[in-house]
Amino acid sequence: MKRYTHISQLVIYMSILICFGMSSCKEEPVEVTSTPITLSINNIEDTTVTEMGIYITTMGDTTIASGQAYLILSSTYATIVIEPEAINNTPQFYIPPSFTKRSGVVHYSLYLNDKVTQEGTFRLVPNATQLGTVETYLGPRSIVANVRDYTMLVSIPTDTLDNTLPDNTKVTLKSQFKSNITTTSHELTSGFVWKRIYAPLKTGRVSTGSTIENISSKELVADVFPDVAQDFTITASSNHNYADGNEIITFNSSQIRDAHGNVMTDGTLVTFFMTNATGAHWQLTASTINGYAFAKALHPHFPTTWNVRAAATGIAQSKTITQEFTAIIDSIPAPQINERNLTVGPLTSYLGQLVQNGIDVQITIDENTYNGLTKNGSSVFYLKEEDYPAGTYDVNIETLGLEATYKITITD
Repeated sequence: MKRYTHISQLVIYMSILICFGMSSCKEEPVEVTSTPITLSINNIEDTTVTEMGIYITTMGDTTIASGQAYLILSSTYATIVIEPEAINNTPQFYIPPSFTKRSGVVHYSLYLNDKVTQEGTFRLVPNATQLGTVETYLGPRSIVANVRDYTMLVSIPTDTLDNTLPDNTKVTLKSQFKSNITTTSHELTSGFVWKRIYAPLKTGRVSTGSTIENISSKELVADVFPDVAQDFTITASSNHNYADGNEIITFNSSQIRDAHGNVMTDGTLVTFFMTNATGAHWQLTASTINGYAFAKALHPHFPTTWNVRAAATGIAQSKTITQEFTAIIDSIPAPQINERNLTVGPLTSYLGQLVQNGIDVQITIDENTYNGLTKNGSSVFYLKEEDYPAGTYDVNIETLGLEATYKITITD
C-alpha cells in the first residue's frame, strides 16, 4: 500500500513538470490597461502677448504619469506640444515665450491617454500700451505734376514685440508740399493704414510721415516731376549766313514747359531734324538746361536752304524754320596750268580772304572726274601725259556750290 502511494506522488510530480514546461514554451497575450485620469483645462481668456510665457491651469487629478496628458497648441506662428508641470501640487501647462510673443488666434487640444478630451481657442492680443515702431512705406517715389498721378503712403505700427496693433487703432498720416501740410487720421484695418497722396501741379518734393501717440516714423519723400512738355519754338543764330563750311550756327529752343508752367527737367532730350535743298536728312540731339536746348552745326560748303524743326522726347515739337545760306564766292576763277599742274584758285571769300583749307574741289576732264582739297586757297591737280597728251581740253570745275567750264591747253 505504501509503494502505490509513492508511485502516485511520482506521477503527480511528473505531470506538474510537463505542464510547467509546456506553459514556459508558449507566451500568453497580456492585456495592458491605462490608468484612467481626470483632467480639464480652466477657461482660457484672451491674453496680451508677453515675453514671460503663460501658465494654463487645470482641474482634476493631481498626479499624472509622464505621457498620460499633453496639450497641443497651434497658431499661424508654430505648432507645439507641451506636457503638464506640477506646481503647488496642481498640473499646469507652461506656454514658452517664443510662442506667447506672437499675436494671433491659438487653437488648443488636450489629450488624455492619446485621446482628445477638450478643444478650444483663445487669442494672443497685441500690447497696444507698449508701442514699438511705426513702419512706413511710400511709393512710387517719383510722380508727375498732373491731376491723375499719385503716390501711396502705407503705415504699419507695431508693439514692442513686433506685433501689428489691433484694428481701429488710430494712426495719423501727414504730408507736406512746400508750405502746405496735410494731416489725416485713419483707423487700422488688418494691421495697417494707407492713403493716396495726389500729385501737386507744381514740381518739387512731397515729404510724408506717420505718428501714433508719441511714436513717429521716418520721413519718406516723393519727387514731383514736370508733366508732358508742350509745344515750343526754335530760332537760329550765326555771325553770318555764308556757306563757308567754317562758321558755326546755333539753334535755340524757347524754354520748354508743361501745361502747368513747370520747366522741363534738366537733361530732357530735344532732337533737331534738318533737311537741305537736295533732300538730305540728318539730325542733332541736345539736352535741356533750365528748359532750354542748344544745338550747334557747321555751315555748309555750298549755298542751300535748311528746313529745321525740333521735338522733345517725341511728344512736343516746334514749327519748322528756314535758314538760307549764300555762296561765299561770286565765281570760279579760270584755272592755271604749269608743267601739267592744274591749279584751281586762289579762291577768295566774301571779305576777299582766302577760303579755309579743306574745301572740296571737283574737276571733270574727258568724262574723268578728280577730287581735291584746297590748301592756301587753291587746289592742284597733276595731269599725267599718258592720260592727257598735249592739246586743248574742256575742264568743268565744281566747288562751293558753283560750277564753271574753261578750256585749257597742255603743251609739252
